Amino acid sequence: MATSADALRILQSLVRRSRTARVSYGTLLGYAEKYLARAADEDPSLEDFADNPANFLTAYLVDLEKKGQVVLSYSEDAVTTVVYPRFYVDEVEELYDRIDDQPDRPFPGDEALSTPIPPDRIHPVDVKTDFVRWLARAESMDAPVVLRLMFPDGVNSMLVSSRMLSSKLPKLSVQKLRQYLRSERNASYMRSKLSSIFRQREVAMKDMLANILTTPDQALKTVFVPTDFTFHFWTQLSSTLIKEYSQKKDKLVEEHGHCQAAYLIGYYNVHHRGVQQRARERETALRQLENRLRQSPYTFTISDIHGFTDQRGVALTRKYSLDDVNSYVADRIKPSDDRSLPQMIRVRSVDGKEYYLYREFVPHVTVEHVFAMRRELRDHFVDTWKTALQRRQRPPEMGDDQAFEKVVEAKLRESDPLLHTLLNYNLLFLARKEGNAPSDLAAEVDELFHPREPRLRPLSQILNLDRKKLATDAKLLLPFWQAVPVVSAFVTLLKRVFMGLSEEERLGRQERRRVRRAGRPSAAAASSPVATTVRYSPDGPADDVPHTEKSRGGDLPAGFPSSASRRAQMARYKEAVRDLQREYVHPGSTPEKTLSELAERWNPLLDQVAKEHLVEDINSLARDFLRRMKISFRLVPPTRERVNEWADRLCRNEAFAQIRRTDDLKEYLKLYMLTILGK
Repeated sequence: MATSADALRILQSLVRRSRTARVSYGTLLGYAEKYLARAADEDPSLEDFADNPANFLTAYLVDLEKKGQVVLSYSEDAVTTVVYPRFYVDEVEELYDRIDDQPDRPFPGDEALSTPIPPDRIHPVDVKTDFVRWLARAESMDAPVVLRLMFPDGVNSMLVSSRMLSSKLPKLSVQKLRQYLRSERNASYMRSKLSSIFRQREVAMKDMLANILTTPDQALKTVFVPTDFTFHFWTQLSSTLIKEYSQKKDKLVEEHGHCQAAYLIGYYNVHHRGVQQRARERETALRQLENRLRQSPYTFTISDIHGFTDQRGVALTRKYSLDDVNSYVADRIKPSDDRSLPQMIRVRSVDGKEYYLYREFVPHVTVEHVFAMRRELRDHFVDTWKTALQRRQRPPEMGDDQAFEKVVEAKLRESDPLLHTLLNYNLLFLARKEGNAPSDLAAEVDELFHPREPRLRPLSQILNLDRKKLATDAKLLLPFWQAVPVVSAFVTLLKRVFMGLSEEERLGRQERRRVRRAGRPSAAAASSPVATTVRYSPDGPADDVPHTEKSRGGDLPAGFPSSASRRAQMARYKEAVRDLQREYVHPGSTPEKTLSELAERWNPLLDQVAKEHLVEDINSLARDFLRRMKISFRLVPPTRERVNEWADRLCRNEAFAQIRRTDDLKEYLKLYMLTILGK
């Protein structure tokens, strides 16, 4: 089946015959019908095209226009004219083909064309400012264009195809210089000028001049791959030749060619020297990149790699492109075979991040992270379990190995996702085998493997987390009165004696009262219509006070104050407590500051954490002691004697036997309890 490429061949044949890039659609259609009539007999794929050339030709031309190969003109949605821009490029390149056969021919200008090129089809290029930029640009162009190279000092401009800039034009330029040096007068003049410049390299300079005459292709290679000497040589040769003719107004045709070639070779020399320097800088930067990848922390994301800088803080991406970096990484993460690790490892952690590291650093990074997580997770479990024990709770993982293993795995995923990913048996086994790790590091890695099975040890063993030992360490951090079972039970008993019912018991009692108010007596109250309220005083339980509770709206017990009277009594109560509190505050100080000073005096512990825990234990016990007192004696403010009695009673607690400065402790308890009661 025919394609748009067949239509393009027909168009190319027509423009070559007519020597013009612009043809009418009717002319092209007529030519296509004749062309296909002959070609279809030899190529069966053209039969459909030959049967209906009008429709097929239009469709193919539209497709060629989309590809940028033709330019169409329309009239009322019908194609009227077809322009083939490549014709002008072909015309110029044909002229250069003739120079290959006749090196003495001048570089072509506008006058050499049989068909003038429209100005909009020619790109002007100032050799001094734009030529080097076009050299780099032309290599990446999809379609060639016609350029007009313009020279200074009255040197004629020339036409050239962009496709010829990197191939044919430099070769022809060296040929022009060769023509210049074939004149003995010109060669002697150039040797004398260059001898004064290359006094230390005169022999090498003469050899270069001889190479231009005898082996111009070898001489041209020194332009593409310059050394310090050859770069200097071509620079001086071109500038000397240009200077010779720069002041001459009426230059001969060959002299224009010599100057054009000198300018071109000079800028080719500069361009390739720059390419070479950039390549060296790129290689140096990539070596710096590799050195950076081989430094701590050895694992980097692609964003980290893109952000690398040199020793002066200059971004390495100024010396290479991001594509260079990506290619560098991509080449190194490809394995050489299916049985070994690639030079660089890419790992995706459980949090979705991708890390890159050289395979020889996998054991080092893994062991380093294992050591760090051993300390972190040990502290985590000890602190967490200590807090739970202080709240009289016992986490399930504290007493079960399987539950503990699951919690360790979850905590590792959260705390160090990278290590969680690196702890892979296949990865560590191959990295250990291929990485040539030092003996001590290899031994550390071997400890991660199960001794008898091809797998890793459990995480708790890898991280040296002994569940029982962690539980013991957590208990050792508890306050003395909580850590010793006998003392803990005794303190609990004291709380019940001094503070009355436990919170659970109080809640149960409140629930029973709520049920009775709703008219549904509880099982405990069913045996008697009279409930008993036990009132605790600082001296112990007071006599039971029987009273009968009625439903909402019923009579209140005798002597029960009204709401307004109760608020007034509450205000007097708080003021009396504050007056008593002021007697215990140091002059010029505040209650909080005095409490802090007293705590420093009775608290002998040096460890700051333990010191804070001891203060909180004292405060907690005092608060529990006052909780019922604060309710029962809301309307009767405490006296100095009563506060002293409370403090003495608390200080006699065996749990406080370790505190030797009991006088300071008593003062602290008095002020702290008054502070609580005043609230």
